Amino acid sequence: MMELVKSKDAAESLNVSQTTVKRWASHFPHYFQKDRFGHYIFTQKDLAMLGLIKAALENGETMDQIVLPEPEPEPKQALAAQQPMNQAMLEVAASSAAAPEETDLLARICYVERRLDQKADEVVAAQVLQHREEIDELRRMVDQLVESIETARRPASPLAEISAAAAETAAATTGLPSRKRGLFRSLFVWF
Repeated sequence: MMELVKSKDAAESLNVSQTTVKRWASHFPHYFQKDRFGHYIFTQKDLAMLGLIKAALENGETMDQIVLPEPEPEPKQALAAQQPMNQAMLEVAASSAAAPEETDLLARICYVERRLDQKADEVVAAQVLQHREEIDELRRMVDQLVESIETARRPASPLAEISAAAAETAAATTGLPSRKRGLFRSLFVWF
């Protein structure tokens, strides 16, 4: 049986972050598989593919420009071992007397499960992208609101600025307490 590596170990071997490895794998969902818990698992071939992605990015290519070679079809036994199965499927796979039709059916079911997982990942990725766009739009709206508030807080005219400065000077020279100075200043600003 081939050795499977988790994304953390793959990241360490490639000298990149675990998040980077997951992002690369999610960009090429038909190349990289997940276990039954939804975690990426990598074979030695997968690690070589990740190395190709890293090299291409270091050469200035973008993720959309990278073209990986077509993945080789996996043997039915390896395919069955990597995919989640219910107990009945495990019993059929473990049975040495299983008919070739049953083994073929099991391989097809596993293939459909893998494609379904990939489609689900694509849908989630699209939803995350949409949410990011919505968050960016909300962030722009908040920035506009902050700018509007700042504009509203500024004095309406240079005359108002001069009046406010005069009120402060007058209040400071008269020795009025700060509360009365504020009232005095507001009278000059409004008139």
